[in-house]
Amino acid sequence: MNENLDVLLSVAEISVAFAGFAGIITAVVSNNPKGWDKGNLNRFRLMIFSSLSAIVASLMPFVFLLNSNQIDWTWNIGLLGFYLFGFSAYIIRSFILARRNLNKYVSFGVSFLAISATSVQFAALFGLVTANLGIYFLGVFYLFIQSCIAFVRLVTEAILRPDDIQLK
Repeated sequence: MNENLDVLLSVAEISVAFAGFAGIITAVVSNNPKGWDKGNLNRFRLMIFSSLSAIVASLMPFVFLLNSNQIDWTWNIGLLGFYLFGFSAYIIRSFILARRNLNKYVSFGVSFLAISATSVQFAALFGLVTANLGIYFLGVFYLFIQSCIAFVRLVTEAILRPDDIQLK
């Protein structure tokens, strides 16, 4: 193995922490009698999905190392690219459905990052750029950044401003 995969393990560890914090946030906010509004529910789902996705994507190259000493980055990038395509479609759809409860600038920025990360994966899959750890990491890093943004927005909206939460 000649690749430096420590960065993927670090992203997986931090993503596990975000997924754990999601449980704490759920416990704190679920005590509020008003419940969750659509925006916070959307942020929570995105944080969970992107954290778990970052964990799986960070650990996926290690599966290829079980039977060989080389990682086939084309397969990893292809699998991640198709997953990011579906994930991007899901988050853009969820942004459109909850647009009244979300910040449009954040939603647009995250959608742009999703489309960019997915495009880079497909560019490497089709041979426009070299498929390697750097290209793969861009997709994993997008999932990590998505998780961070959803976490920060959820904390600021659900915990720091609990009086603004609307009834379902």
